[in-house]
Amino acid sequence: MGFAGLRLVRSLDDFPLSLKAGPDFVIRPLDFDTETGAARALLNHAYRGGEGERLEAEEWRQSIQSDAEFDPELCLLALDRRSETLVGVIQAWSTGFIKDLAVDDAWRTQGVGAALVAEIGERLAARGLDEISLKVVPGNLGAIAFYEALGFERSQVQG
Repeated sequence: MGFAGLRLVRSLDDFPLSLKAGPDFVIRPLDFDTETGAARALLNHAYRGGEGERLEAEEWRQSIQSDAEFDPELCLLALDRRSETLVGVIQAWSTGFIKDLAVDDAWRTQGVGAALVAEIGERLAARGLDEISLKVVPGNLGAIAFYEALGFERSQVQG
């Protein structure tokens, strides 16, 4: 299910690879056997205002894992180093499209989202992709500002 959104694009040629996990959090791939519920709960919470798809955990897992562009190495978590609590999640397709990104409200503005995007960008660049893209709801000014601060540029509105 797609939505009308503003497409943002960024070249991977000079991606800011210096944006890594900080001393307070670590980034690693999602374990689909044990962490799907927590990851989907965070995404659903982030999308509570209608900015994205809200799905049950198993429906989400089946949906993304059955997609031809799915790669488990492109579904990442950010975890609090001290408590191992989930603080962020990102999922991208192998074609360079960021499907979902969410950061726990208490962890926003602490570099979690930027580090997740940087890690995905590094993984996609290593595969030889030239660009990374995503869609945001045109009225989601906070998300647009976040991505533009990372060097993404507005491309077009897509349905």
